Amino acid sequence: MKNCLYRYCLIGIAILFIGSPKIWPHEHPGFYVEGRYLYDPCGEKVILRGVSNPNIWFERDGLLRYREIEKTGANVVRIVWNTTGTADELDTAVTNCINLGMIPMVELHDATGNWNKLQFCVNYWTREDIADVIIKNEKYLLLNIANECGNYFVTLNAFKTGYESAIMKIREAKIHVPLVIDGTDWGKNINILQSQGPYLIEADPDHNLIFSVHMWWPKMYGFSESNIEKEIKQSVEMDLPLIVGEFSQMHGSCDDDKITPNNAIPYRTIIKQCYLYEIGWIAWSWFGNCNPLWDMTSDGTYDQLYDWGLEVAVTDSYSIQNTSVRPYSITHGSCQPAVVENLVNMIPPSSSILSQNFPNPFNSNTQIHYAVADPAHVTLAIIDMQGNEVKILVNSAISPGSYTIQWDGQNDGGEVVANGTYLYLMTVRQNGDIFKKVKKLILLK
Repeated sequence: MKNCLYRYCLIGIAILFIGSPKIWPHEHPGFYVEGRYLYDPCGEKVILRGVSNPNIWFERDGLLRYREIEKTGANVVRIVWNTTGTADELDTAVTNCINLGMIPMVELHDATGNWNKLQFCVNYWTREDIADVIIKNEKYLLLNIANECGNYFVTLNAFKTGYESAIMKIREAKIHVPLVIDGTDWGKNINILQSQGPYLIEADPDHNLIFSVHMWWPKMYGFSESNIEKEIKQSVEMDLPLIVGEFSQMHGSCDDDKITPNNAIPYRTIIKQCYLYEIGWIAWSWFGNCNPLWDMTSDGTYDQLYDWGLEVAVTDSYSIQNTSVRPYSITHGSCQPAVVENLVNMIPPSSSILSQNFPNPFNSNTQIHYAVADPAHVTLAIIDMQGNEVKILVNSAISPGSYTIQWDGQNDGGEVVANGTYLYLMTVRQNGDIFKKVKKLILLK
C-alpha cells in the first residue's frame, strides 16, 4: 500500500507542475540545454545514445537503416547530410527518424577538415526552404552545424568569431533548436571547445548549445586511455554541455585492415566514462564506411551487428541497449503526466535544504546531506524510477540543524538493489504545511 501512496504522491506533484499532457512548458520550441544537460520540451533530461547513419550517400530517407537502428533502443540518430540534399529530402529523413521514436541530429559533411566552408554550411541551414524544414520539426530536432569543421591550425580566435557569427545568422533565421558545435582538428580538439565554449554559450541569444568532441584518439596521435577520463571530468567540472559525437574501434585510412595498439581506440572506456558522468555519445557508424572496421553491422541490419558494434549497441554493460532512454515526448507526442524529472523544488530555500548525494555515481555507500531551519517531521525515502519505495532512510521529528545520512544501496529488506538511477525524496511537514524535494542518484556496482 505504501508503494502505491508514494507513486500517487509523485504523480500528483508532477501533474501539479506539468499541467495538461499537451502543454509544452518551456520557453524553447523544443529541446533545450541548461547547465551541461539536454532536456526535452517537457523538462525530461535526455542523455543521448545512438549512432551516425550516412543517409546522404545511400538511402536519403533513412528508413531502411532507421528501422534496424531502432531495434537497439537508440534515442538519437546523427544523420549524415550535405548541401546536395533538397529540402523535401531533408524533411523526409528527419520525419522518418522522429516517427520511429528517435531524435534526429542532422549534420553537414561539406566542411569536414575545411574551416573555410563553415559559412557555406551556415548558408545552407539559413536558406529559406531548409530553414522552413528545421522550424517545422523544431520540437524534436538537433542541428549539428558542420561536421569536424577545420583542421589542427584553426586558432582560438578564429573559432570563436567564426562560430559566433554562425550562431547569430542561424538564430536570425528563426532557428531556435539546440546547435551542436564540433571541435576542430577533424573533431578531435576538445581543448578548443573547453576554451571557447563558455563564451559561445553567452554569445548565443538562446544559450542553447552543445559541444561535440570526436574521440578519434588513438595512441598514434599522442592520446592515451587516461585522456578520456581526464577530459570528460574536466568538462563536467566546468559545466560544459559536452557529447562524444563520434568514435569507433580504430582510426586510420580506408586501407587499414588491422587493429593495432597504435590505431586502436578504447571505445569501452569512452562509453563507461560517458555513463558515469551522464555524457551523451554517438558511435561512428552504422554501415557503409570505406573501411568495414568502422561499421557496426556487416550488412546494415541489427541481426548482423558484430564485434565492437555488437558490444557498443547491445552487449556491453554501458551499451545503447543498456543505457539509452527515449524521452516520452518523442515516443508519445506529449508530456508524460508523471515524468519524475519534472518534480520541482517545493521546499522554500530559506527553510530546508536537500543536497546532491556524494559520491555520485557510487558503488557501495553514498552520503545525503539535508537541513531544516525550523522543527519539522522529515521523511527521506529512496524511490525507483517507477515511483516504488525502495528504502526509508529517515522518518522522524527533528530539530533545526544539518544532518547527513548514508545509503548502502540496499532496500528495506536488506537486499542490494540493481544498478541504475534512483530518486531520493524528502518530505518536510511544518506547521501543517507539506513541502517536497527530489533529486536523482546513480548506483553503479
